Amino acid sequence: MSSEDNRNFVKSLEEATYKQITEVLKNTEKGCIFLEGEAKKNCPVDQGPLRAAMFHDVSLTPTEIIGTVANSMEIAPYVHQGTGVYAVNGDGRKTPWKYEAKSGKYKGWHTTVGQRPKPFLEYSKIFNKDKINKILGGDK
Repeated sequence: MSSEDNRNFVKSLEEATYKQITEVLKNTEKGCIFLEGEAKKNCPVDQGPLRAAMFHDVSLTPTEIIGTVANSMEIAPYVHQGTGVYAVNGDGRKTPWKYEAKSGKYKGWHTTVGQRPKPFLEYSKIFNKDKINKILGGDK
């Protein structure tokens, strides 16, 4: 085998690797867009900002392609995981508390033991796992 053959072989490997990485990046982007859309559908809505704060990101490192779907609102983890006695990991407050809503339809003082979890992102992932795997694998 000549050195020219070796160079051509190495070049073809590099081209195939680039093509594969590009395809996986594209599929990861599609998968994240799909999951973000499903999470928006499942997101509890009072006025809409929680739904509007859903986003996704795809990044490439030297060893991984990482797709992330998340929510940028400060209240998102509390809605998703629950609060107080209902907190998913059991790490919520164990005693009732009072809070005051200054305005809006809930104006006034309220006593609560917490909010039940509404895991809109987790459910979107679990219930669409097969679809997401197909998208990541290149199926439409």
